[in-house]
Amino acid sequence: MTNWNPLPSENKSLPLFPTAYFPPIAYLVFAKRFKEIAIEGCENYVKQSIRNRAYILSANGVLQLNVPVKRSGGEKMPISEMETEDKTPWQRNHLRAIRSAYGKTPYFDYYYPDLESMLFKSPKRLMELNNMLCEYVFRKIGIKTRLVQTTTYAPQSEIDMRNSFTKQNLFTDYRNKTYFQAFNNKFPFVENLSCLDLLFNMGTEAVQYLDFV
Repeated sequence: MTNWNPLPSENKSLPLFPTAYFPPIAYLVFAKRFKEIAIEGCENYVKQSIRNRAYILSANGVLQLNVPVKRSGGEKMPISEMETEDKTPWQRNHLRAIRSAYGKTPYFDYYYPDLESMLFKSPKRLMELNNMLCEYVFRKIGIKTRLVQTTTYAPQSEIDMRNSFTKQNLFTDYRNKTYFQAFNNKFPFVENLSCLDLLFNMGTEAVQYLDFV
């Protein structure tokens, strides 16, 4: 299993990535290039970002999966302390959407039971949830990159991806090679969906795909 160890304060040269809920494919492409990356745990929570959003392809087009979070009364809060909201059955809703979108894909039966179990037992803190899911996806796809979490805010890094992968550029600035997608008879190829799209459609072949994107 991937070790989510604290980032030593003297090591400021690791590439910095944001935490992400079922991160987009471009996130995996960049992460795979490094032996080790640091996941920012001390930045303030950023609304409407991949930190709590993922995009999948459904029968009706691109669908956003949003993890509801507890608000802090307008006060800024470190992402590592942000908790998920428990007033709505969002886990059940996400699983229903994933099952509807990918139930007929080649690798659905291999991975869905694990994801179902993890979401229903998901930790309260958003970042812990993201870490758990990211670890699982990396392991199943075969990404060997070691993941560590920052314990103090890093103002800068030689490679800083924290402000990348925004909703504004996610589907335009990062180009993927095409692969088979569910509903390809209804929609043209969609760039940079959640890693779930790659996992369910390509399974163990995904790691080779990431090498040639």
